[in-house]
Amino acid sequence: MPNTDPSASLRDRPSASLRDRPSAPLRDRPSAPLRDRPSAPLRDRPSAPLRDPDGAETETRAELSRGRIPYHNASFDAFLAVLSDYLQDDSVAPIDEFRLSKEPLRIDIVIIKNNRDIELKPVWAKIFRGHNLMEYKSPVDKPPTLAVFNKLIGYAYIYAAQKELEISDVTATLVCARTPKKLFKILKEKFGYEILEKYDGIYYIMQQGAAVEMNLALQVMVQKSEPLLQAMDKRPLDGATADKIAQIVFTAIKKHAVTLGYWSMALTQENLENILERMGKMTKHEKDRKQVLESFGLVDKKQLEEGHLKGRQEGLQEGLQEGMRKVISLLEKGYSLEDAKKMLKLA
Repeated sequence: MPNTDPSASLRDRPSASLRDRPSAPLRDRPSAPLRDRPSAPLRDRPSAPLRDPDGAETETRAELSRGRIPYHNASFDAFLAVLSDYLQDDSVAPIDEFRLSKEPLRIDIVIIKNNRDIELKPVWAKIFRGHNLMEYKSPVDKPPTLAVFNKLIGYAYIYAAQKELEISDVTATLVCARTPKKLFKILKEKFGYEILEKYDGIYYIMQQGAAVEMNLALQVMVQKSEPLLQAMDKRPLDGATADKIAQIVFTAIKKHAVTLGYWSMALTQENLENILERMGKMTKHEKDRKQVLESFGLVDKKQLEEGHLKGRQEGLQEGLQEGMRKVISLLEKGYSLEDAKKMLKLA
């Protein structure tokens, strides 16, 4: 009887050739949310994480100048924070906006497991194999359709072909704000898929009678299954969820210097204040407050070292909120992000 568990062990499989993998991490960025990131050469093994390797940053700049929230960049920030424990030893290598071809055909996020034996803790990563593709739909996107689902499957096969991988070493995850009930109905009734809610908000999508371990592993991830994505919704966070998010974020910043500029911009003012209030209680030392301010992209190291924010650093929540309000206010008035940075002396 075929194994129907998509998360079946892959340890006995030969390691596929991984070519054209990106080089050392591009996370040593200036603190402001938008940066001119260098274009890194492509080598044989990616080092986690690689953000925006093909220069799509200009698209994000254009969106921000029009006052749009950078949800996709925010989701990458969130996944980095949750996986931060695995980044230091290169166990996983997240890649932002992986380009599938010379034309604009891109996967939102690719997470490569360099260490095949490590077990990732997030429930949405239990299904992971060697190469894991993630397509993200934000809270303001339309619910995913059959076309979106089929496109994700197509991306997975194109990726496997380009990398000369067996499809059994690839997974595809569709991330969305709400459970896509209409899509599930179509998949079950028209195409005979089985849909198993493996964890709360995590749905494994399986073809009836197919040996899962030999095929592409598919799942739908509803954002409630990951608190940092849940925070990006317009809905207010309850206290327990805000506490959990604050702890994850503070640990990611403190232990691994993860930056969360885009993610913080995707939060509502209410959710941001809720999280910052709890983070403020965790920052007992001046050094911690400085590190959090840097991570959220509101100030840079030089400013902090020169004491430009003296008086604002006494309260983490006050400093972060003030910086966010100023940036948002300038963007709403029609200033470009570069102009806003210069006016706030962040450039």
